[in-house]
Amino acid sequence: MLDRLQSELKASMLARNTARTAVLRMALAAYKNEAVAKGLGPQGVLAEADALAVFKRLVKSREDSVQQFTAAGFPDRAAVEQAEIEVLKGFLPAMLEGVQLEAAVREAIQAAGAHSRKDMGAVMKSLQATHGGAFDGKTASQLVQSMLS
Repeated sequence: MLDRLQSELKASMLARNTARTAVLRMALAAYKNEAVAKGLGPQGVLAEADALAVFKRLVKSREDSVQQFTAAGFPDRAAVEQAEIEVLKGFLPAMLEGVQLEAAVREAIQAAGAHSRKDMGAVMKSLQATHGGAFDGKTASQLVQSMLS
C-alpha cells in the first residue's frame, strides 16, 4: 500500500495535478502518522488491515464534510470533498453493497447459528472474518438487526 501511495504521488506531481497531489500528500501523512502511532516509525510499513483503516477513516471524514457543507449551502466545498473521496476510494477494495451485502449477511447469520439480536456480535464477527473491511459496518449492522428481528 505504501509503495502504491508513493508511486501515485510521484506520478501526480510529475503530471502537475495539484488537487490529486494534495490529497495523496495528506493520505501519505495520515499513513505515516498511523505508522508512528503503531510504534513503527515514520518509515514503517503498516499491515494491510491498518492501512485500509487509515483510508476508511479519511473517506468517512470527507463524507461527513460533504454532508455538512451541503447542509450549510456550500456546494462548491462539498464538490471538492467529493473529489477527494474519489481519489481515496481508489485505494480501498471493492465494497459489498446491496444484494451482495445481503447475501454475505445471510451467510454470516448461518455460520454463526444466530437466531436473535443477542447473537448480533457473533454475526458481525463472522462477517468481519469472512469479508474483512469490504463492507460498511453501519449498513451491515442494520441488515443484521432487520434479519434477526
